Amino acid sequence: MQADGNKGKTLFTADFGDGASVLGDGWFLEGKGTADIQDGKLALQENGEGIVLWLKQDFPSDMRLEFDLTFGNDRGIGVFFFAARGGGGEDILQAVPPRDGAYGQYTRGALDCYGLSLHRFYPDGRHNAGSNLRRNSGFHLVNHVEPDPVQETGKTYRVQIEKQGARIRVWTDGALTHDWTDDGSFGAPLEGGKIGFRLRSDPSCIMYLDNITVVTLNAER
Repeated sequence: MQADGNKGKTLFTADFGDGASVLGDGWFLEGKGTADIQDGKLALQENGEGIVLWLKQDFPSDMRLEFDLTFGNDRGIGVFFFAARGGGGEDILQAVPPRDGAYGQYTRGALDCYGLSLHRFYPDGRHNAGSNLRRNSGFHLVNHVEPDPVQETGKTYRVQIEKQGARIRVWTDGALTHDWTDDGSFGAPLEGGKIGFRLRSDPSCIMYLDNITVVTLNAER
């Protein structure tokens, strides 16, 4: 099953082909590491407890995030946050305590979000099978699938994350891998907010992103 064409207005797009720095007005990097352009792709590399690269703008509740995803080796994990706001609806980059990349600050701290994990390798190369969808704050595991849909090193995958109301769906290379509806067990379903790209890895691992787009979704049909 492939993501349908239920798309509206384009809110953000970046293909990094011009080699421009991503750390400009539209982006914010947390943690010890780098975010730069390598061969026309956004390359994230960390040297601490993880990095998160946020898009500064807020996105609506009904949206689809799409991007190409490639891992340079099997020494890291990618986590993709969306609908991120403070527990009281605050802007997470201006009105909540700053973060330094440590995972607990994103999963049990002062921000609420959904988080999708892919390519789940520990920095020492051990594989943690499958892919998780979590609701934060609280680190609540709400959906788990196996096998890991982004397991192969060096392969570029097309990832689509769709949030429409309380329903979240994820496609990888056109195959539906997550389909979960937030029933309110951990509070009212989250609305709109920020999008962040997280890498936790050995310093040798680079996570590449390209052809990022965010679009609104039309009403449910």
